[in-house]
Amino acid sequence: MFPLKDENPHPYGFKPIITYALIICNIVVFFIEVLYVGQFFDFTNKHAMKLFYDFGVIPNCVMGSDIVKINVGYQDIIIKCPEASYFRLLSSMFLHGGLMHLGGNMLFLWIFGDNIELKFGRLKYITAYIFWGVSSGLIHILGDVNNTIPAIGASGAISGILGAYLMIFPKAKIITFMMWGFFWRTIHIQAKWFLPFWLIFQNIFPLFVGGFGVANDGVAYLAHIGGFMVGALFGYIYKFLHKIKFSDS
Repeated sequence: MFPLKDENPHPYGFKPIITYALIICNIVVFFIEVLYVGQFFDFTNKHAMKLFYDFGVIPNCVMGSDIVKINVGYQDIIIKCPEASYFRLLSSMFLHGGLMHLGGNMLFLWIFGDNIELKFGRLKYITAYIFWGVSSGLIHILGDVNNTIPAIGASGAISGILGAYLMIFPKAKIITFMMWGFFWRTIHIQAKWFLPFWLIFQNIFPLFVGGFGVANDGVAYLAHIGGFMVGALFGYIYKFLHKIKFSDS
């Protein structure tokens, strides 16, 4: 199941400037990565490794370790933890591991971010986005405090957007490309079905099958789940507060 767009138009004249700016920032940082790493589709060489260990979130470094030991089969590689490792909770949100990683995240941000920006307002939206990204990183760290693999990507913050979207727009329809073997079709699915399906089958199920708290296959599932839950809480609070305002008017 692959989302293409949502049927949730904004009022005439509204421009999701913060969503556009976030997408542009991520793309600009990606091309800086490309220039540094010298790769495009997947960042796998030693330059990418240095970049991710310098600016990604390394759980055991954030928890106070001074060094990272990486076992490469025949020996241990020792890497010094960066200074003020907790700042990587922010820098890691704008790094991606290749074109597909960037493209998937930006697609979800493009589809779901504009409506949350409209509801929250620009300042609250960017504040919430950063909070969701940092919170998802902390939840990932707490899932495995000794993990030495750097976590990168905007998906924790974007998962927060998805959680808020589910609470605020449960009946909005998502135009979805569905592929099952040779069966391909575009269907319209309400957010209250699409987003829980995404959460369960692309995050919760792989997390428990592959090992709780571990970034399996390069995916920090716990960060996605945590970001989604925190975003859903924000969305619930938003609806609750606005119901109070409406009832008092």
